[in-house]
Amino acid sequence: MKKTKDLYQNVAVELLTTHSWYMHQLKTVLKPYDISPAQYNILRILKGAKDTPVSASFLKDQVIDKGSNITRLIDKMEIKKWVTRCLCLTNRRQMDIDITEEGIKILSDATKEINELIKVLYSITEEEAEIVSKILIKIRS
Repeated sequence: MKKTKDLYQNVAVELLTTHSWYMHQLKTVLKPYDISPAQYNILRILKGAKDTPVSASFLKDQVIDKGSNITRLIDKMEIKKWVTRCLCLTNRRQMDIDITEEGIKILSDATKEINELIKVLYSITEEEAEIVSKILIKIRS
């Protein structure tokens, strides 16, 4: 029993260590673009919405880091002219958020760098990548 417990504790430590390492790499890659991983994630969501503005609550549901302060992030991104915010025509209590051309450009440029970073994962086979992905999904379920 002790060996099993130690094994699962080791898995937990390895997950945390890998997350910390990858986030450090990601922040380093994004730093020249003055964009955080959370802001990058929001831009990806907005671009994926295909020219349809979305609400802050939609973004909150979709972001990877559920602890992100969406309003604060949108405020900063609006100052940088990466997003626009306007009153929703169908719900006056809601703001519609959309990506700008400048936001699309910064997303495109940063994505090129992130695609290079993702190449570190090529050290495992496609079969191993599928297994890891399935295991991580199972852990979160």
